[in-house]
Amino acid sequence: MDKIFLFLFLLIGGNILSHSQEKKDDYFVFHKGGEKHLKPIKYILFNSKIHKKNKSNEKVYFYIEGEVFKFSKRKNKIDTCNIKNLKKIKISKTNQLSSNEFKFIKQKLKEDKYWKDKKDQYLIPITNNHNYFKVIIIEKYKDKLLKYDVDWTYIGTRGFKVK
Repeated sequence: MDKIFLFLFLLIGGNILSHSQEKKDDYFVFHKGGEKHLKPIKYILFNSKIHKKNKSNEKVYFYIEGEVFKFSKRKNKIDTCNIKNLKKIKISKTNQLSSNEFKFIKQKLKEDKYWKDKKDQYLIPITNNHNYFKVIIIEKYKDKLLKYDVDWTYIGTRGFKVK
């Protein structure tokens, strides 16, 4: 009897854990009750020789090519991995993030059922709200990589190339 109880507990507990790993921050929606869209992950390489980083008690600000990224100990996570994994990671160019975000949102809006008939009412340009990409800053530290899950906070239009 105890073995059956333990088995059921592990089965149910494992199922709960697998559902809790899907984080709210990994998805976005365009309208209330709309479809969930998975955020593409964009990796940005931080180079301490040419980029700036400011630290405060709870936050770290990364200034990379005119964009600002904020890491908060309370909200975001930091992870480490072997420096050999850098070859497997596709690094994005910071100065192309805005135009890539614009193209991504435009494509997703075309696919969204709600917005198909409202082509002239797109939520663009995006300047203040960068919730569509999951941005991770990669920093080399000794023989490992630090991966900062960050919020993209720049409130300008730098990098937009609308065609």
